[in-house]
Amino acid sequence: MTDPWDHRQLSAARAGSPLAALVPLAHALLGGAAREAGLVLVVADPAGRVLWLDGADAELAEAEGWGLLAGTDWALVGGSLSGLGRALATKAPSRSGASPDLPRPFAAVAVRDPRQGSLSGALAITGGEAALAPFVLAALRGAAATLESHLATTAVPSGPAVPVGSSSAHALLRLTGPDAPTLDTPHGTSSLGRRHAELLAVLAAAPQGMDGAELIRRVYAHPVSTVTLRAEIARLRRALEDSGAFDAGVTLDSRPYRLSGVEDDAARVATHLARGALLPALGEYGGQLLPGSKAPDIAHRRRELSSALRGAVLGSAQPEAIAAYLALPEGAKDAEAWAAAAQLMPPGSPRRAAAEARLAALGAR
Repeated sequence: MTDPWDHRQLSAARAGSPLAALVPLAHALLGGAAREAGLVLVVADPAGRVLWLDGADAELAEAEGWGLLAGTDWALVGGSLSGLGRALATKAPSRSGASPDLPRPFAAVAVRDPRQGSLSGALAITGGEAALAPFVLAALRGAAATLESHLATTAVPSGPAVPVGSSSAHALLRLTGPDAPTLDTPHGTSSLGRRHAELLAVLAAAPQGMDGAELIRRVYAHPVSTVTLRAEIARLRRALEDSGAFDAGVTLDSRPYRLSGVEDDAARVATHLARGALLPALGEYGGQLLPGSKAPDIAHRRRELSSALRGAVLGSAQPEAIAAYLALPEGAKDAEAWAAAAQLMPPGSPRRAAAEARLAALGAR
């Protein structure tokens, strides 16, 4: 293990990682199971440096206690390769038990980039002895294969990689997907209440800041007093402090209210779409932005982003993109998207038959 990267180094490494757009997919495939089993999911770079962590709060806090933090290198521990380091070195699944130098066991698999034959990084599970169970390595292999299939259908970047999002961001606010809203920092992932997520999203989208009256207008469906807003901001400050966001470099000022160091996944989706990177946009997008939120700014962004993504998918005529969209909750009932999928599939294929059956069911409803 090495000293952790500083926040700027970590942010730059995350932005430049080929797996950045696929981290939500990795969370969906492995994160929930890891949390239920009391384990921690690790997404690392090709050198074994930890970029993202996923797990329950208690397990993440315990992992931090023995040194597992985003930005630390766990490939070589005490002069020996860990399971993570061995998986990257041999490009084969690997496990390592706990030792005096390695406080917890690791199971890991490398993730390759099929477009170039290079390593994109690794997936690992660590924590208790359950990390060494045979089914863990099987689950890691399946998840790695899924990520590799997504990489295979993405165009190879020409020239230097273009970072997604702000290079000054120290925390990622997740507004889409089944686990949203959450806040990712180098210390782990913290759940947020909806109101706090709304406040952070509105402030993150307005780096110049705003006064209390403007913030109330954008966040609250019905007017509230400035006293109510100040109390909510005070609770938000405590939540940010507890999550480690302030330690990571996030700031929240008053007079005017101004937030720095936070970006959200919806903004990253929009950035991908603006670049024409449809599959990474779908990989980042977990579903509608904060469904049920009545905050005026959030409702507007939700409609705008859903419409832009849907339009890009249907206009692309890419079977992979349409299949990814149909896997989303909003795509499951989209008859036009199912019709497009049926047209793109070869006649007589099982996937075309399934799309036609789904389309018929939607018509019957």
